[in-house]
Amino acid sequence: MYMWCTLKLFENRIAKAVNGHEIIVSLVPENRKQNTRDGFKWVQVGHKIVLENGTEVQLQLDGRSFYTQPNQMFRLV
Repeated sequence: MYMWCTLKLFENRIAKAVNGHEIIVSLVPENRKQNTRDGFKWVQVGHKIVLENGTEVQLQLDGRSFYTQPNQMFRLV
């Protein structure tokens, strides 16, 4: 889990909900380990969202929206 101070390391973006609520989030690359003949290497497979409180959530398949709670969708502005 990332702490709030890591929000400064990545680009801060604004996310907006349908009801007009706005939050500041950071887009963080998600890396996975890939097996190769020479061992392992790290490969970027997508992005995660880190909220102001340090909670990590996954982006949806469209790459612009995410859910913080059930029925609480935000879109990156």
